[in-house]
Amino acid sequence: MYSFPVSTLQPGMVLYDDLYTSNNTLLLKANTLLTEDKIQLLKDNSIDSVSLAEPMEINITHYQYLYNSDHFKNFCSVYENCVTSFKNLVHLFETGLEVQVDKFLALRDNIMDAVKNEDQLIDYLYYMMPDEKQLTYIHCFNCGLLCYVFAKWCSLSPKELDLLTLAGFSFDVGKIKLSDDLLWKDGKLTPEEMTELQRHIHMGYDLIKYKKLPPIITTILIMHHERRDGSGYPAGLKADKIHPYALLAGIADIYEAVTHPRAQRAALTPFQAIGIFEQQGFEKTGVQTTKKLLSHIAHLYVDRRVTLSNQLTGRICEIHEENLSKPTIFCNNQLIDLQQHPELEIIRMS
Repeated sequence: MYSFPVSTLQPGMVLYDDLYTSNNTLLLKANTLLTEDKIQLLKDNSIDSVSLAEPMEINITHYQYLYNSDHFKNFCSVYENCVTSFKNLVHLFETGLEVQVDKFLALRDNIMDAVKNEDQLIDYLYYMMPDEKQLTYIHCFNCGLLCYVFAKWCSLSPKELDLLTLAGFSFDVGKIKLSDDLLWKDGKLTPEEMTELQRHIHMGYDLIKYKKLPPIITTILIMHHERRDGSGYPAGLKADKIHPYALLAGIADIYEAVTHPRAQRAALTPFQAIGIFEQQGFEKTGVQTTKKLLSHIAHLYVDRRVTLSNQLTGRICEIHEENLSKPTIFCNNQLIDLQQHPELEIIRMS
């Protein structure tokens, strides 16, 4: 890695690090191949110098870059400590003691202090390797972080950000009362097992109903599996009968669950996760909000290396707003528009 003044850059050089503006907005990603337009972008944003990759480093993947990054290693350390503290705080739900709201929010703030911005947090969470012994707690913790990020992307107020963080931390807390054999069964659940799993809503309500939490937390917990078409549970509510915060929480719940491994499957890529929402229809969780959030996620991965289901590899070069799970890939010196290849999907993020 070498540092070069922007005035000396030439097309064909490759960035070594993610590059951010003065207000912590991601400008260009690590491994970006510089063009005249991108060099001009650096100048327009008053970037004085950048770190460039040596020729031998140009082919490093984002995954390899992260796991060799001191910043990511520090994040992992902070994250692991926060999950341990979170687990201890969650156990207060099972006691007569009051829930320590400020301590929950402090954990979120500790995580945010360990990343440059919300976009980087989403990227880091995807590449985290979860501890199988703590999957329920990790899911709850990640859902709180995702609810916070999603609420921020929706430009909600600071008070609303706190409420949605707390709701995300809490809405699946009932799962700590279910058996691990049920939660992490390797295979499809029977109808009886599915009914038992759905009881986590009632179990969660029983855990928090006497706690001094804002009423909206209980509302989100009860409604986060409801869907606007009436296909959700526990009450089969429809449309405007569901609180919009519960719909946002439902998006976070689904996205977190499918992008991390479970006993019966490997983790899906962000684009496979987006594909699930597209297949079931954005209307289930609210078209405007769902599309806004998933579009933001998809655009995070422009220029990222990926592997397709036919084992070809390439870089994402264009996101299609009407078909977010099917971007255009630059592969073997040609463009592959996945919209024209329904048989292909992105199965690995490199």
